Amino acid sequence: MPNRRDRSRRPALAAALLATAIATAACTDPQAPGAPGASAAKPAPPAAPAAVVTSTRTPDDSEKAAMLEVLKAETDENRSAWILYSAGQDESAALAKSLAQIFESAGWKTKVRELRGMALKPGISILAAEEEPAEWVGTVNEALGKGGLDPKFGTGYRAFYEEKKKENPAWPGIALGADEAFVIAIGPAS
Repeated sequence: MPNRRDRSRRPALAAALLATAIATAACTDPQAPGAPGASAAKPAPPAAPAAVVTSTRTPDDSEKAAMLEVLKAETDENRSAWILYSAGQDESAALAKSLAQIFESAGWKTKVRELRGMALKPGISILAAEEEPAEWVGTVNEALGKGGLDPKFGTGYRAFYEEKKKENPAWPGIALGADEAFVIAIGPAS
């Protein structure tokens, strides 16, 4: 016969066992085989791989080789490439990535960014920050030309941007970072 002391522990022991059972049930996978209420549901099929977007404007192998020859010949320690494309333009983004890879293969530093808040005009433009840009900025223009991209080339963009912003603070131009000597702006294919 259990003594009084054992009887007084039974409700506490029962409560502890019940709490453990509830916690264990809450952690059990309801879809696990043999679990109460488990169905014979099949696992979800794997997600389809994302479609790879390419650009018809990406330079072909011979054009890449010509670009690399021009870019590798440039030895200025400041040589960098800043590339941007309009948000939501997958083809332009693919071209930007391809160009960045070419510049990097030639030993250039690159920075690719997505432009939000405005749409770029069709085609490719090089916006040089200074009226008289460094010689290596001209190398970029030459290399893109060898890649069959026929960029528009403009100088003095930083001053132009600042003037336009003074006239109209809401003007949606492309802001250049303090270290950016130029930007390659990739608009949609024309």
